Amino acid sequence: MDKNNNKRKNIFTEAELAKYWQMSERTLQKWRSLGTGPVYIKIGGKVRYTKKAIRTYESNRLFISSSERYAEKGGKK
Repeated sequence: MDKNNNKRKNIFTEAELAKYWQMSERTLQKWRSLGTGPVYIKIGGKVRYTKKAIRTYESNRLFISSSERYAEKGGKK
């Protein structure tokens, strides 16, 4: 079994996450510079996102309506 393939199930590149969320890589880059996107890992100049960080970010972006976040209504943070 290829060790890298096993790790890839839990780690996304910038390109993979952009494709998954159907947005540009540039948006993720901008979010990193602003500190508004998901937590990331940077090793050797390469940016990676863990599946856990992606799911945490997504959970914090849940909304009931355009004016209320899910977490404000007692949903999990």
